[in-house]
This record gives sequence, C-alpha cells and structure tokens, in this order.
Amino acid sequence: MIDRWKHLRKNLFRAVEPEVKLVAITQPVDEYSNLCTSETLPAFTARESHESKGTIEDDKRLNRKLLSLDPPHDTPLQAVTFVFYVKGVTKSLQAQWTRHKIGVGWTFRSTRYVPADENKFVYPTYDYIDEEEKVRKLLTLDEEMAKKAIEIFGLKRSLGATKEDSRRVMPVEFATSCFFYVNARALRHQLHLRLRKAAEWEIRRLTQMLFDICMKWTPSLFEDLTELRR
Repeated sequence: MIDRWKHLRKNLFRAVEPEVKLVAITQPVDEYSNLCTSETLPAFTARESHESKGTIEDDKRLNRKLLSLDPPHDTPLQAVTFVFYVKGVTKSLQAQWTRHKIGVGWTFRSTRYVPADENKFVYPTYDYIDEEEKVRKLLTLDEEMAKKAIEIFGLKRSLGATKEDSRRVMPVEFATSCFFYVNARALRHQLHLRLRKAAEWEIRRLTQMLFDICMKWTPSLFEDLTELRR
C-alpha cells in the first residue's frame, strides 16, 4: 500500500494512524526450550505422528514442507498463538475483521463504558485519487463530520441520554483499539484473504502490519504468502 496522502491527514481533528505491537507468543518451556522455538513448535509437534526427530533447522524446513502440501497440513500451526495490541482502526474494520471466527478472539475498547466524546478518528487514505486538492477537500468533509459527531454526542449526553444511546451518532471511522488473540493457522486464513489487493484498504493495511511482525518472529510459517504482501 502506497498511502501517498498520509501527510495530509497529520493535522486533522483527532487523527490517528494504525499501530500493531506483538504482546506475546507461545514459547516452549522447561526441557522443550532446548528442542524447539516458537517458530519450530508446529513442525516439532507434527513429528509425533511419525515419531521422527530433527534439529531446529530441520523443523524450519519441515514447516515449509507442511505448508507446501496440497492441501497444506496446517493443523500443527495451532500450536503457536499470538497476542497483538492493535489501535488506530475503525469500527468499520472491526465489523469485517470479526467475521474471521475460528481460533480467533478480541477484547475491544467499549464505548458503553468509555465516553465516546474521547474518540479519535481514522481518516481514509484516498490512494486511488491522483489530485491532491480533491483529497484535501474530501478530508475536510471527513473532519467536519467527525467534529459534528463529537458535538452532537455532547448535546445528547447533556439532555440525559445514556452513553449507549448517544454513541449512535458516531461515524464508522471513529477509532478503536483491542487485544487480538490468534493462532498461526487462523492468522494464515486472514492473511490469505486480506493481503490481496481486492481487500478493503483499511483491513489490508492492518493485515500487512500483522504479516510484517509475523515474518520477524516466525518466518517459515508465513513466508510463502510474501507475494500477496506486495
């Protein structure tokens, strides 16, 4: 993703950009810490079916072999679970993202409890528009809508409406945050679908960030998807 108009969003009203951090990853313990790593745990456990043994480098190669099969033998990938902290994404993205069900969980910021007048906003990239002046005008419209939503939320609260009823005026671009729990098998499913150019820009951008982190920690489990990242 090029995101060539990012500089135009920098000073917009309560503008935020997405951030993704890895909080935790499954780690072998006790005697197993000398036999495998987070990355090689899938292959290490897969060897039980044949009672075979190998080195850590052997298991990296076995990871690749398991994923190259048709269909892939990806059940052992459930051995590795990631916990990510994600912020600067919209409620619109949340609605798409939570359709991925198996082996996945979230704890999202809730505006039932957090006042929505503290909301920040994720503005569109408009990468498909070539004229900067048009992008400026579009972002101005988005910014005006965000400011108006905060104003109306405050008015509704002042008239006695609950946070739950008042938050209904918020546009889908208001920002949220979450902890994301996912095993490697389920994450590969998301990467397959959402790294593609046909995916909506925001969830594709997030998925690229997730992929980049996974490639740093467990490359042999995800490197076959590199072409989709481009």
